[in-house]
Amino acid sequence: MKKYYAVTGIALAVGMLCTTQLAGATQAADPSVGSLDSSNVVTEFSAQGNVEQITFKSAIKSAPMSSARSAQTSAIIPGLKNLFVSAPGSDFSLNDSSNNYIKRFTQNIAGIPVLGSSITEVLDGQGAVTSAIGAVTSATKGAFPADLAAGQAAALASATKIASAGKDASAISLVDQKAIWFDAVLIGKGATGSVAVPAYQFSFTTGFAESRVLTVAANDGAILNDRTDRKDINRVVCDANSKVIDLEASNADALLKCGKTQANKPTRIEGQAASSVADVNSVYNFLNDTASFYGANTKANDLTALIGNDEGDGLGKAMRAVVRICVTDSQNGEQCPFANAFWYNGQMTYGQGVTTDDITGHELTHGVTEKTNGLVYANESGAINESMSDVFGEFIDLSNGSSDDTAANRWAIGEGSSLGVIRSMKDPGKYGEPAIYKGSNWKPTATNPNDNNDQGGVHSNSGVGNKLAFLITDGQTFNGQTVTGIGIAKAAQLYWAAQRQLTANATYSSLGKALNSACSANVSNNVAGTTAANCTQVANAIKAVGIK
Repeated sequence: MKKYYAVTGIALAVGMLCTTQLAGATQAADPSVGSLDSSNVVTEFSAQGNVEQITFKSAIKSAPMSSARSAQTSAIIPGLKNLFVSAPGSDFSLNDSSNNYIKRFTQNIAGIPVLGSSITEVLDGQGAVTSAIGAVTSATKGAFPADLAAGQAAALASATKIASAGKDASAISLVDQKAIWFDAVLIGKGATGSVAVPAYQFSFTTGFAESRVLTVAANDGAILNDRTDRKDINRVVCDANSKVIDLEASNADALLKCGKTQANKPTRIEGQAASSVADVNSVYNFLNDTASFYGANTKANDLTALIGNDEGDGLGKAMRAVVRICVTDSQNGEQCPFANAFWYNGQMTYGQGVTTDDITGHELTHGVTEKTNGLVYANESGAINESMSDVFGEFIDLSNGSSDDTAANRWAIGEGSSLGVIRSMKDPGKYGEPAIYKGSNWKPTATNPNDNNDQGGVHSNSGVGNKLAFLITDGQTFNGQTVTGIGIAKAAQLYWAAQRQLTANATYSSLGKALNSACSANVSNNVAGTTAANCTQVANAIKAVGIK
């Protein structure tokens, strides 16, 4: 069944959803190899293709603080690279040390980088590695020509011709060029058994705030990858004008799309004046509010780059949305107006009157979650997925100065929409949701999650995570614990760090551990002025909702 990430628990199902998982050729070696001794045995180890995550029982304390940080800025920890099965001749070089407690390394083969490869180390305040996650290629095929420069020049001529097609020649300029190893699986386009091949990558400026990146095979000149990037916010909003879409139709995906060449044509694009349709303007503005909040309060930076979609219509990668849509299916019949909104297939879709700031932030955060950790939309991981969307949606709502941000509406989801308030993060029980893990109103998880059981209670059991976020941010005495809130700025950075630590099948227990770990890391690295006292309050909040 095709699943849409809707803001309410109303089922939206059609067809079959196919998900491509990142895959590789070989599982990692025995995690006891290298310099990891018995005091640092791996407690969690998972491998899915060539993506592996390792968490150590305790930090590797092979060097004192004075030298540990220095060591981590120059080379990957000895023995750690042995945990990742990589192609012969591989080595790793540091490519990002801007964050003192996260070091990111790139895989190189014979000195040439592998596109999309990385191993990331997470360090504690003393500079010791506590965990690592990586994606590397495990095999190569072919070789670069003996005359590397000549081969690159020929490939550049081909790439320039493609990038210039239909463009003003004065707008085209080469920004960067380099030799790379290209493994399609590492950029999310390959299948199991994919290997790295020699290639050249060329980056061009092709217009205002727009670039095009072409990857050309070194052996035969084939175009291996072609993408257009925009570096600033780019919004495309389409108006369905109450058109009814059959969600069970074989072409439902196409009927929902937003773009110049799609079923729903743009009504307002980036930089255009306001539309006569209120919902179009609301979404256009709230897309900006969401992007601005993420840019200012997390390390997500460019939200367009992270979750935007390019429909090949000349508008580039953009945050896209369709408003005023009506739907029909065999389960719910025709719904017009459609009192819901959902994220699916790289874009937002709204019924009439549900284009509010918190709903927009909620649904776009589903896109962020999809790109960040891929929380499975079922049972506890699905409830956390829903809660993360409520958390960031409400943070955005409380931070953008909208007129409906009254004291009465604080922590209410859906105020100002045609739905009305549908959830309270402060008091989940008011809408039949649990505030305590497996407490009153908790819905049992399901061995067969489906629409009839709300995928194992994802929209109801999210109440536990919502109450937790409220406690952490504003504070309250609840369930025997007194919590002093740490405020939105610190809470947003806390939840972003936790979001990056969670794995796809996380449980509420995992969320509690991730929040505690994230808080300690934020203290060690002075993120948003987080203090040890703040972490005590976070721990108290976790205890209050019963997920310690």
